[in-house]
Amino acid sequence: MENLFKNKFEQKLAQITLKLQKLLFYRIIQRTVLMIFPFVLFGSFIKIIQITILGKDSFLTDIIPKLNNDFVFNHINDIATALYSLTLGWVAVIATFGAAKYTAKHFHRDDQMAGLTSISSLLIITFTYSRVQPLSFHGTVLGMRGLLFAILLGMLVGWTFKATSSSAPDHRSKHLSSNVLERTFISLKPISIVLIVSVIFSFLVNITYYSDLPNNIVYSLATNYQSNNALIQLLSTIGFSLYTIIASFFGWSGIYSPIEIEKSDPTVLNNLNYALNHHTAWGAPNLFTSNTLYHSFATLGGTGSVLALIIAIFLVSKDPDFQTVARWTMIPSVFNLGSSIMSGIPVLFNVIFIIPFILAPLTCMLMAAIALQLHLMPPSVYPIPTGAPGLLSAFIGTNGSWQALIFSLISLTVSVYIYIPFVRIAEKLKTIDNLALDEGGISDDENLQ
Repeated sequence: MENLFKNKFEQKLAQITLKLQKLLFYRIIQRTVLMIFPFVLFGSFIKIIQITILGKDSFLTDIIPKLNNDFVFNHINDIATALYSLTLGWVAVIATFGAAKYTAKHFHRDDQMAGLTSISSLLIITFTYSRVQPLSFHGTVLGMRGLLFAILLGMLVGWTFKATSSSAPDHRSKHLSSNVLERTFISLKPISIVLIVSVIFSFLVNITYYSDLPNNIVYSLATNYQSNNALIQLLSTIGFSLYTIIASFFGWSGIYSPIEIEKSDPTVLNNLNYALNHHTAWGAPNLFTSNTLYHSFATLGGTGSVLALIIAIFLVSKDPDFQTVARWTMIPSVFNLGSSIMSGIPVLFNVIFIIPFILAPLTCMLMAAIALQLHLMPPSVYPIPTGAPGLLSAFIGTNGSWQALIFSLISLTVSVYIYIPFVRIAEKLKTIDNLALDEGGISDDENLQ
C-alpha cells in the first residue's frame, strides 16, 4: 500500500477507510447508497425538466416557449411531479428496504421479509394523522432528507430479525407454497415486534415536528441574534453553512435545500431593498450573508461544490466506473442537483470525500469574503431564478457583474484542485479492492449479495 500512496496523510486516510470498510454498518451504508443511485439519477433529470421548463418562474422561462394549452401543460406537470415524487422523493423508502435486506442477509435471515417490514415501519412512522387527508405521509422524510434515518431504521429491522427469528429456509429444497408459509411463520415474530413498536413510536412522537427541529433552531438563531458587525456576520454565515454541509454529507438535511438559510436571513432582504432603491448592488449594507457567500460560491453543483468533483474525475480518474457516473451526473450537477453524484460515487457517508466536501465550499466562501471586503466585486443581492446553473448564481445575483462571474470560475477551479488528490486516493483504494479479488480474495460484500 505504501507504493500506491505518496505521503503519510494519504496512507493514514487510506488505512482509516480500509478499516471502516471492514465494519458491517459501513458496508451496508455504502451498498445502500449505491443501490438508490438509478432512482436518484432518474429523479434528478425529472427535476431538471420541472425547474427549467415546467416552472413558471424558471431560469429558461423567457427562452423556451410555453404551451398555450393549460390542460396539456398541467397534465405534463402532474406526470413529472408523480415521477419525481416516486423516485428521488421516495429514495428513503428504497434505502430502508436495502439496509434491512443487507443486514438480514448477513445474519442469514429472511432478507426479503426484513426489507418489506422496514418499508412498512418507515411508512407507519412517517404517517401523518389527518382527518382532511386520510392517507398522507411526511414527504420530506421519505426523500433524500430522510436517508440517514431510513438506513438506520433498516439496519435496526435487520438486527431485530437476527435477534428474534431463526435462519431463513433454503427456498430450493421445498415447494413454493411450503417455502412461503415457512418463511411467513419464521418472520412473524420480528414483523409483529417492528410494526407494533413503529405504531407506538409514530403515535407518541410527531416525526413531522422533530424532522423540522433543526430548521426551527437555525431559523430562531438567524432571526433572533442579528448583528451589524461584519466579523459576526461572517462567522454566523460560515457556521450555518458548515452545519448545512455536514448534515447533507450524512444524509439528514437533504441535498436541494438543506436548511433554506436564505429564508431565515433578514440581512438578505435588507440588501435587496438597498439594491432596488440605489439601482446597484455596490455598497449593500451586509457583505456577508447566505446569498453573498454560501449560495453564490459554495454550492457549485450542489452542496459540497460537487460539480468540482465531477470535473476532477474527468481530469485525473482512469476508473471506468467513476467516469461513467461523472458523465451521467454532469447535467444534473450543472443545475445544482448534486444528489445523483452524491449517491453514485458515492460521496454520502464516504470518509474519503468528507474533507474536500467541507474544505472546498469553505475555502470559496473565505475567498469571496476577502474579495467582497476589498470591493473587488459587488455582493449577490438579487433573487436567482429557479433552476439557474450554480456557476451563474453570483452573476445573476449581482445583475450581471463580470467580476462575480470571473470569481465563480476561480472558485470552481480552486474546488477542482481541492478534490483532485482525494479522487486519486479513492481510485487507488478501489484498485486495492480489485487486486484482492483478482488474487482470489473474498469481497466483504459477498455476504450482502
